[in-house]
Amino acid sequence: MQRAIEVLLAACTLLLIVLMYLQMKTAPLIYDEAFHYQRITAVLQGVFPPAGWGVMFPGYHLLTAGLLKIAGQTSIPAARMVSLLFSLSACVAAYGVARFVDRPTALLRTLQFALFPILLPYFPLIYTDTLSLSLVLFALLAALQGRRFLLGLFFLFAVLVRQNNILWAPLLFAILLEAEPGFRMVANRPVAWLRAAAARLRHPHALRVIIRLTAPFLLPVFGFALFVAMMGRASFSPALATAHPFPSFSLGNVFFALFLFTALFLPLILVRARAILLLLKRPWVLLLLAVLFILFTVGFHVDHPANSEAGRLRDVILLAAAAGGTKGFLFWFAGAIAVGTMLVIPLSRRSFLWIYPLSVLYLGGSWLIETRYAIVPLVLFLLLRKPNSWRTEILQFAFNALLLLWVFL
Repeated sequence: MQRAIEVLLAACTLLLIVLMYLQMKTAPLIYDEAFHYQRITAVLQGVFPPAGWGVMFPGYHLLTAGLLKIAGQTSIPAARMVSLLFSLSACVAAYGVARFVDRPTALLRTLQFALFPILLPYFPLIYTDTLSLSLVLFALLAALQGRRFLLGLFFLFAVLVRQNNILWAPLLFAILLEAEPGFRMVANRPVAWLRAAAARLRHPHALRVIIRLTAPFLLPVFGFALFVAMMGRASFSPALATAHPFPSFSLGNVFFALFLFTALFLPLILVRARAILLLLKRPWVLLLLAVLFILFTVGFHVDHPANSEAGRLRDVILLAAAAGGTKGFLFWFAGAIAVGTMLVIPLSRRSFLWIYPLSVLYLGGSWLIETRYAIVPLVLFLLLRKPNSWRTEILQFAFNALLLLWVFL
């Protein structure tokens, strides 16, 4: 019965995605769609001026233009169809990752992915995000399967679409290293685990293994480093380098992603509410929350020019939080709940713990606070966490559907 329900929900989800595309395909271009479509059109016309391009590398625009040229199409609906195909490929990759992590709940967690409220609205839009996510997930799946050549290929393409994907290299490397027989450690306590890891690194063959496993990352990592060294910036467009400084670090997206975590994973939080409350009995958790509060008070700023659009829900929330007072405290409190939830919901593998520090770097690298920047970190948590009971997972799916009704209606 559970499997039949999941198949029915999968059919309904696919129908929803198709209907959403049909509704959106002839709609006017939204926000940055106009810039992306302009760049795709420039490629089709043989014009390639770097000064007129965006922050990210043009991998998305080149691939989309190539597919449109093959299809003999140049229209906006055709470009949106290509983006929809990229999004569906991300669903395929998500299913592969979820199936590798836990086969019985793979389909249901893939449906949670497909109806993720901050992701689904971008499925048909001419944005780089779903292609970037798809390539990151395919690289992750290749790492889980130990296919180093495919890992290197997908990771290279992911960096060519959005260069900040370079930050996921340590996660992918850790997954490869964990699969090596000589590096498998069963120690549970952190101190014992670190001692075991240090002992493995002192092994005579450790250096040879590490060199072999770093091979898939050499081309994208050194290519990105060469670009930064030559250009003096990480932005592809020199005109936008000042709006996206590199290197830089801002806490805005970090705290906003924590806020979104609590809003999007509310069913999981409610199920683990008792365990989260019990964390308050641990002194180190109280210290962690105190540090989090200090960082929020001192380091949370909303001062990017694009974060001041009147009436836009994202900016209304951010500006209210930055103003402090009760609204600021509630914003921080939502982030504290998110941190507590991560502490009580384990990930499926120890190597997956890299998603937390890397997510901080990934999010902190952008001055502009944007909802879609949180997609990759939150999706990685969704797919790599240990699954709950079927009822809890179906509740999370239903909650996603309810949020989407609010988004679209």
